[in-house]
Amino acid sequence: MFHQIEGFVIDKDISMADMKGIVDRFLKSIFGQDLSIRLRPSFFPFVEPGAEFDLQCVKCRGKGCRICKETGWLEIGGLGMIHPNVFEKLGVDSEEYTGFAFGFGIDRIAMLRYGLADLRQLFEGDQLFLSQFPIQP
Repeated sequence: MFHQIEGFVIDKDISMADMKGIVDRFLKSIFGQDLSIRLRPSFFPFVEPGAEFDLQCVKCRGKGCRICKETGWLEIGGLGMIHPNVFEKLGVDSEEYTGFAFGFGIDRIAMLRYGLADLRQLFEGDQLFLSQFPIQP
């Protein structure tokens, strides 16, 4: 089972700097200001350029451990600048508007945030286990 959140931002003068800044702010709000992110080039349909976004390992803080396979980094999701052909197919002027799209697994974020050993714990319905996670309005 896999749950993914996808989103996009479209406006005038949206850049890769905006894209990286939003991802950085989002991840730091969940995992803390002391962790770094990085973008690695990757292919995804409908975006150009595309990238994977990685978070410095939440367990070892980049030193290397079993969780990050000794790399110091955890792959979190993918993103990229929306290709002008996509805008044209939608009837949006790609000379005037730009944007980016992103996607990431919400289950992986929860697992890393709360230090869960097994993702399946989230889906077993154990009320005692689930009650330890506060629901915030």
